[in-house]
Amino acid sequence: MEYHLLTYSLFFLPVVLILYRITPAKMRWLLLLVVDFVFFWMVSGALIFYFLLATVVTYATGRALDYVTKNSGLKGKQLTRKKRVVLALGIVIPLGMLVVFKYFKLIGITLVAPIGISYYTLQTISYMTDVYRGTIKADRNIARVALYLSFFPQIMEGPITRYSEVAEALYAGRDLEFHNLVYGYQRILWGLFKKMLIADRLASIVYNVFKNYDRYDGCTIAVAVISFTIQLYMEFSGCMDIILGSAETLGIQLHENFRQPFFAENASDFWRRWHITLGTWLKDYIFYPISLAKPLKKFSKKVKGVFGIGVSKFVAPTVALLYGCVTESGMEPDGPIYFTECIISF
Repeated sequence: MEYHLLTYSLFFLPVVLILYRITPAKMRWLLLLVVDFVFFWMVSGALIFYFLLATVVTYATGRALDYVTKNSGLKGKQLTRKKRVVLALGIVIPLGMLVVFKYFKLIGITLVAPIGISYYTLQTISYMTDVYRGTIKADRNIARVALYLSFFPQIMEGPITRYSEVAEALYAGRDLEFHNLVYGYQRILWGLFKKMLIADRLASIVYNVFKNYDRYDGCTIAVAVISFTIQLYMEFSGCMDIILGSAETLGIQLHENFRQPFFAENASDFWRRWHITLGTWLKDYIFYPISLAKPLKKFSKKVKGVFGIGVSKFVAPTVALLYGCVTESGMEPDGPIYFTECIISF
């Protein structure tokens, strides 16, 4: 089931809202978890196993980090090293699954990936890293961790959320409110308009021109190129409107993923307005940690001694940027194009 299908907005979501309304407040978060698993199963079937494995690893890593911090008796650098080992072991499993599904096709092996594997993998890393940093406390209830990772409106296309941002709203079981339902469905309808009446209509034009480009003049091809840009934006933005509207009907606020990118002042500003939560995730969990790492700082000092301060100050940011963009471009279907976009966005 895809978000832009009418069966989602006219049947699946209304049924969820009705069940949510008649369920006791204390049990509503469990209902959402069941709905998440049903949604996941409807789209990916038995591949839900990989999501469950990632959830168990995420939960166990969080608890292990909590135990090491409170009960290991270690302090200072020894405690930090121990926690780093636990974090690395936790991250390697979900990240390894992502790499397998994304890269095995390069050696001729095609695997069907679970829905949203890129998005929930990034959220597992976010959760474990935040527990390691002490930003959040490890949740003692694995079902609550599973709900955070699998929230059905965002599981396929994001936005990428932090545990601290949505946990309370997911578990609160607040009553449905009229203005949330109205605003949520207004946004869903706006998203359907973008996807079905603009993106899908432009898609047929773009396909015909690109497939038979030798039959058209340069002006027509130029129009098709512009149409493809609009189509891409309307498709992604439209689905995001449906996602955010769906969460809004439940009284849950998710981050905006677009901020009028075509009104940007320059290319860099454009990509900061496009897929906002992904750019923020890259900066917080890859770019800054790597650029501030001690080994990289030592390397920068060596470069400074050879080439001077003018060159050395760019070493750490450049290495962190390249690493982050290479890592994330591997999670996208069109890696080379995304890598270029990622470089520009910084």
